[in-house]
Amino acid sequence: MVKLKDYPFALEVSEEDFKKNEEIYNYLTVEANKRGIWVIQMFYNIIVSKPFAEHYNIKTQDRSRPITPLLSDYTRKSIAAFIEKYPNVGLLVCLGEAINTVDDDVEWFTKTIIPGVQDGLKALGRTDEPPIILRSHDTDAPLVMEKSLPLYKNLYTESKYTGESLTTYAPGGPWGETHRQLSALKSIHIENVHILANLEPFRYGSPDFIQKTVQAMHNIHGANALHLYPQASYWDWPYSADKTKTGERLLEMDRDWIWYKAWSRYAWDSKRDRIEEVKFWDKDLAAKYGTDDEAGNNILKAYEEAGEIAPKTLRQFGITEGNRQTLLLGMFESQLINPAKWRVYPGFHESCGPITELLLDYAKKEWNHEAHSGETPPQIISEITQHGKLAVEAIDKAESKVTKDKEEFLRLKNDMHAYKAFADFFSEKVKAAMLVLRYSYSNDISDLDQALPHLEKSIEYYQELVNLTKDSYLYANSMQTAQRRIPIGGDDGNNKTWAELLPHYEREIANFKRNLALLKASKDGKIATKEGKPWQTAEVTLLSESKGNYTVKKGTQVYGTPISELVKVAPELQNLKGITFDETSQNENGTHLKFKNTKAVKLVVGYFNSDQKRFLLPPSLETDAAGNAYGQAEVILASAMNLKELPRVNIHTYTFQPGENKLDLGKGKVLILGFIDANQTITTRDVGYIDAGEKAAIDWLFY
Repeated sequence: MVKLKDYPFALEVSEEDFKKNEEIYNYLTVEANKRGIWVIQMFYNIIVSKPFAEHYNIKTQDRSRPITPLLSDYTRKSIAAFIEKYPNVGLLVCLGEAINTVDDDVEWFTKTIIPGVQDGLKALGRTDEPPIILRSHDTDAPLVMEKSLPLYKNLYTESKYTGESLTTYAPGGPWGETHRQLSALKSIHIENVHILANLEPFRYGSPDFIQKTVQAMHNIHGANALHLYPQASYWDWPYSADKTKTGERLLEMDRDWIWYKAWSRYAWDSKRDRIEEVKFWDKDLAAKYGTDDEAGNNILKAYEEAGEIAPKTLRQFGITEGNRQTLLLGMFESQLINPAKWRVYPGFHESCGPITELLLDYAKKEWNHEAHSGETPPQIISEITQHGKLAVEAIDKAESKVTKDKEEFLRLKNDMHAYKAFADFFSEKVKAAMLVLRYSYSNDISDLDQALPHLEKSIEYYQELVNLTKDSYLYANSMQTAQRRIPIGGDDGNNKTWAELLPHYEREIANFKRNLALLKASKDGKIATKEGKPWQTAEVTLLSESKGNYTVKKGTQVYGTPISELVKVAPELQNLKGITFDETSQNENGTHLKFKNTKAVKLVVGYFNSDQKRFLLPPSLETDAAGNAYGQAEVILASAMNLKELPRVNIHTYTFQPGENKLDLGKGKVLILGFIDANQTITTRDVGYIDAGEKAAIDWLFY
């Protein structure tokens, strides 16, 4: 968009393409401005162009790097040039994700971004302020606004409604409080309906759910503007995921017309009378499909019944609302009964729906004969199966009246049947999970015997899903990368269809049957677990300064203090040589390591199981786009180390190819436990070194 005389080498496109960009962007923004339309340019921080990065031998983005005069100067001049060239354009700024600390967020916004805008205005001789929208993702937006409003008045704010999924029209929790704090500033606060990871790829168009959601945005969050994302296929836009007989790709904007129409209608006026709205949509759907109003009403019912399934399922059983999870591909039993191993996103359940009693809490209360509260697992699975049943009945009833757009109607009908199959599949998995969790209290094998038929039934329903989707969908999720981790990794574009997932669910049942048989054959009702074997270490040459090494074994004080003494260490870690770091330096400056290796290695890193600020949080794909660049996103060994008076430790590994390498981690205590051979086979497991009063995980039954 801009070319800087101080950094001419930073231009990332050809001169020809640059001129085309200028021409079309100038035309778009000028013509939009004539019509009262505000064009907004969004950008992340701190990100530089590829040629700029190569010129200075740095990364295009690096979450752990500090603000430098070079980065600030380049960005400030880029913004100034942009404002000078396109004065009618507003900026949408996402401070988080590529910046590591809130302090850096504040400094970057107040000393680089706002001054850049002001430099551009000064060059134009203008005193008016183009609007800047501050997106609250991965930052402390109220604090940033507090520091910024004295410098710049025309600031807007934006937050994701309930993250990157649609889950509720009764939001709350800490995320809801952020919305309320920002809307209280009396500027314009914008609700961002984001990626919608739990709705991919089926059609979604419940006017009732959407109207109630917009009302919640106003009445609960205090917001007064909407930023709407596509309903599905965001990463494959403008195409939808539908597979057609001719091979022609459907356009998402056309396929999901009702999504855009409903949000637009209620963003304009959310207080419309419900009875009149039903009549409106009856007629609208009847006109689209050439039916009478009664059939139009049945199509509406199908949309609205199916429209509750994904939101209710995710807010009760999900690990995250982000695009790390592909809900409609399902979940493994291990993820249902031991979600902590998969790192439940902080604030998710409290913020994304009504008060909920989660599966583990429900099982504990059931065993202790305690009263239940809020939405419960049996309630939700009963409701979603009923929604699926009613959606299918309604859409099937309408079919005989359809005279227009029959192909699209049949695709819609297929989606409704797929939603029902998903709800039935998922409900059977939850029934099995409740019995497995009961066994963790009862030690009565009959509980596991009762769980098995539910697992087998879930496979029957999943086979229905496979049959309904194999010829109608190219994929379930449009982000087909290692960022997708739940139910399983999407590495190299794999595991994106129901047909691919079916063998994994079948293997899960086979493992369960094997372990159940072993339990029955044992004398004491327990299986002798195999102890892990020590990992094969690897030699590297450290290039950064080091305070020495320590042996990873019981009795070692990793920080040289009594509270940091190792009390329990997983067998896999016994041979490792940890690298000593000063805990104060880790908290103030982060953790930095340079080394040289002649063969591929994995660096073993121990993250403390705590969300306190003094401990470095583990990789989070919700807030760090590069959070799996080294294969570090998954917990390899859960609850693998106990220290005397510090939180227990989970093990992650970072893979490095031969050569000179470096790792920069953010501020907070973290254990650098040494290097191992990357080519050895590593078994992921829950070691089970838990804290006093905690219950051991039972998900070993499925491995």
